[in-house]
Amino acid sequence: MLLSSIQTFPQSDRPGWPWCMVPDPLPGYDPEGMWPKISIVTPSYNQAQYLEETIRSVLLRGYPNLEYIIIDGGSTDNSVEIVKKYEPWLAYWVSEKDRGQSHAINKGFQKATGEIYAWINSDDYYAPGAFYKVGSAFMQHHTQWVAGITCKTHPDGTIVQTTTKIEEKLEIWYVGGLYHQQGVFWRRNLWGIAGGIDENLQYCFDYDLWMKFIKVQPFAYWINHHLANFRIQPDSKTSLDQLKFMKERDLVYHRNRFPLKRFSSHYFIWKKRRERKVNIYLSMQSEIISPARKFLLALWNTPWFFFNFQFLYRIYKKGL
Repeated sequence: MLLSSIQTFPQSDRPGWPWCMVPDPLPGYDPEGMWPKISIVTPSYNQAQYLEETIRSVLLRGYPNLEYIIIDGGSTDNSVEIVKKYEPWLAYWVSEKDRGQSHAINKGFQKATGEIYAWINSDDYYAPGAFYKVGSAFMQHHTQWVAGITCKTHPDGTIVQTTTKIEEKLEIWYVGGLYHQQGVFWRRNLWGIAGGIDENLQYCFDYDLWMKFIKVQPFAYWINHHLANFRIQPDSKTSLDQLKFMKERDLVYHRNRFPLKRFSSHYFIWKKRRERKVNIYLSMQSEIISPARKFLLALWNTPWFFFNFQFLYRIYKKGL
């Protein structure tokens, strides 16, 4: 998208990012510089409530070499009307029935021509300055992929939690992903090596993709900058389908296992995976899993939790 075209960009009287106009160029910005082309894909289905904010957070970057693609799965709300509003600034968009989110993302990248890839879901959004930080990192460092800070937010945008860099330890990959998908960018050739997303997966396809990436480069180059926001909202798959996430995560783990020689590594993975599973069970609403079942699952999977003061206090105070 050319910066000059921003003059005709749809206005909004809503305050705050990304409802304002394009931010001022960063210090040292060179409009003639050879910034790598960044291709962003947004898969969407009936997310009109959040979609426009996502779109504006991509387009109102001021980044000089951007390609934006939206793949809508045939929404029945007013998503299509919102997309059409921004059509002049899109490289490609379509609204048609697909086989799910993973299929939609693959469809989008089939149309992409950039050097750098990323996707942002239609209920999440980027932070100011994200693309400049990402573009600079790829130009200045020999890396296949980068990751940065992702903030978890309430539906209204209030920040709940800010992620930080996790210890770069290979064993941690076998417990779960080190990076939040919203803050991850990678080179086009890495996507080709990985073969894209496994469309048989509908919940943990990002974790599966990272597990393919680490065979080329074990850890992403970390950008200690706020890149994206992950919206925690009650209708998302992350909120509704935790049990299905757990099942797919186990599948991804088992099919991507690497040989680890040290017994301590195997013990670490075994222990941390069980603790993560139990913490997910404990966080679920009682309508999904009863308190009694949570208690039994915790006893079976992590008996050492019963020597943990915080766990015992949680039982006493909240009854799980």
